[in-house]
Amino acid sequence: MFLATIGWSLSGVFVRIMPGLDGWQLNCWRGYWLAVSLMVYLVAVYGRGAYRKFLDIPRVALFASALFFALGSTLYVSSLTMVSTATVSVIGATSPLFAALLSPWVTGERPGFEAWIAAMLALLGVGVIAWDGLEAGRSTLGLLLSICVPMAFAGQTLALRRYRNVDMVPSICLGGIMSFFIAGLLGFTAGHAGGGFDVGFREVLLLAAMATLQLAIPLVFYIKGAHSVPAVTLTLIAMLDAVINPMWPWIFVGEKPGEAAFIGGAIIVGAVLISVFGRKFYNSRAAAADLNAVEKPA
Repeated sequence: MFLATIGWSLSGVFVRIMPGLDGWQLNCWRGYWLAVSLMVYLVAVYGRGAYRKFLDIPRVALFASALFFALGSTLYVSSLTMVSTATVSVIGATSPLFAALLSPWVTGERPGFEAWIAAMLALLGVGVIAWDGLEAGRSTLGLLLSICVPMAFAGQTLALRRYRNVDMVPSICLGGIMSFFIAGLLGFTAGHAGGGFDVGFREVLLLAAMATLQLAIPLVFYIKGAHSVPAVTLTLIAMLDAVINPMWPWIFVGEKPGEAAFIGGAIIVGAVLISVFGRKFYNSRAAAADLNAVEKPA
């Protein structure tokens, strides 16, 4: 999961070297190359039986996970055109809360007290990072779309977690195809003659690299991580992207993050550590207490 987050954090670097593209164009061709990359992965792993992996996934899980991915990507771009990145980031930080609320019914996992504490801390950390960017005048529609983004991410995570006994990579492959057509067609609303499909050859190649390194490979890691990591912890570790993403421009471009980024980042890291190790610590303390109670003479 941490390797997946490292990969996702490269998004800012790739976007920076393609300043002429808007979100529709980026999402369109990134979705296309994501599907191609994951199809290559499936063929490399399963050979001629790759297409059967699409059939092994229950239809509900296949289309739900694909739709959550496509909607999450598209709604994220749409919300950024109406409200600030800071607003979207803060609202996006509620994803672990949605996962915690729904996981008992979807996956049968009941988040412990430490999971709720970690989720609230993570929300606080992102709020500290984004505080300076919150604008006074907000679009109501933009806020509604922003709320749908963490819901979509939580839904996708819960679907991966519930159907962890099958390889869910084909569902994300299908989601990439959906993103290609959805973002490509919605690109016409931005005034492009060819919609989101209207991208130069150089940018198409860069988006192929972005889709593979920043999205496809991390998503494979994410799906593998969902086999053994609870849904709330999955979403919390993914939030480390808010900490790592600003570090790459700092290293390569010299853009030093503000003080709020360091404070908020420390809070998020603390939340992730609580989520990962809190339950083990609590169980070990409880087991020790039970052992002492058994060994204590009557």
